Amino acid sequence: MASRRSVHPAPGDTLVTLSARVMPDNPDGAQQLMAWNLHLALRPFPAGAPGEILPTDIVYVEPPLPS
Repeated sequence: MASRRSVHPAPGDTLVTLSARVMPDNPDGAQQLMAWNLHLALRPFPAGAPGEILPTDIVYVEPPLPS
């Protein structure tokens, strides 16, 4: 079974800083990461709010794999 590539954010990372690091050629990288990581949008403090992402989060850096 294949698995999706993922990363853990560095302390102080935001979706913007993380996307700049893992998707440097994608100007819409932060939005793309949000689309692939809906679990970040559903938490009590959604991404985009203070605290945004945690170093313990798993952030997928590619789309879901086909079934």
